[in-house]
Amino acid sequence: MRVMNRTIVVVTGALVALPLITTGAASAASPLPVEGYLMANDGAQQFVVRDAQALALVGVDGVNLNSKGSALTAVPSSAAPIVSAAHARGLKAELLVGNYDESIGDFSPGIATKLLSSSKNRSAVVSSLVSKVSSGGYDGVQVDLESLNSSHTAGLTTFISSLRSALPAGKSISMALMASDTANGYKAGGYDVTALSGSVNRFVLMAYDQHGPTWTEAGPIGGTPWVKSVLSAFIAAGAPKSKIDLGVAEYAYTWPGNGSDGEQLSVADARSRAGSAARYDATQQEWTAKLSDGTVIWWSDARTLTARESLAAQQGVHGLAVWELSLSDPIS
Repeated sequence: MRVMNRTIVVVTGALVALPLITTGAASAASPLPVEGYLMANDGAQQFVVRDAQALALVGVDGVNLNSKGSALTAVPSSAAPIVSAAHARGLKAELLVGNYDESIGDFSPGIATKLLSSSKNRSAVVSSLVSKVSSGGYDGVQVDLESLNSSHTAGLTTFISSLRSALPAGKSISMALMASDTANGYKAGGYDVTALSGSVNRFVLMAYDQHGPTWTEAGPIGGTPWVKSVLSAFIAAGAPKSKIDLGVAEYAYTWPGNGSDGEQLSVADARSRAGSAARYDATQQEWTAKLSDGTVIWWSDARTLTARESLAAQQGVHGLAVWELSLSDPIS
């Protein structure tokens, strides 16, 4: 999973028994631009084809920093067909770059420090990104450096500024940010939003992973009260509304009744497992179920996406960003 937002906010709400939604054209009538993320796996371009009418941009995940923060991993060969499918349908494609560390199965603040504290490493990674954008035909870069703190602020701002200067005119820079429910939380997370705005075309607020099977008790993936709170805090932190894309979950998590580790599921798999136990939480605007073995499932689907579209429009922000198309309901 790309995002590991570990803010714990539990809000309970009334559970309403409603008929199951199978799929939904959540974005078809929305005037807001939608970014859809895809992990670069074989055959992933099929989801670009499926959802093209609802999308403006595809975020391709992507590349990561090496353990020294001095270079990037290779772009997976499966990324090229995604870019081709996007461009063939008039969509743009951005290459995601992150500090995910396979050895720990999470985003590494240590690797981020090695990048952001070293002018040599920053320069090398900027040069590599510019090269990969050019050779891969990407329309820009999305920087997805997570689990940062205030010690990273200056280096992050400098890195983004250097990347802006090095990328050719017309190539975009977006940035994915971990959510906080206070304006000061973004500052503490290493984001000088005002300074970054000078170089960043779009901010993607990752308003999901409020709860998860390895870091909290069972709860909504990105419940509405919490999403409203983190979006308001981000605006208060200085993010221009015209540059904010509200991140929306389109996947499921499980919390097994026996206490073992849970897992991530596609929306379709969650719906299938839940069966008649599925209930829509009208406060959180997500689905949940408790199975006969005690397992709890929460998931966010097309119905949730429709609610997030309404919230984004009400708040006057730029658009939406959906993680992740291979796990989601069709959005076209």
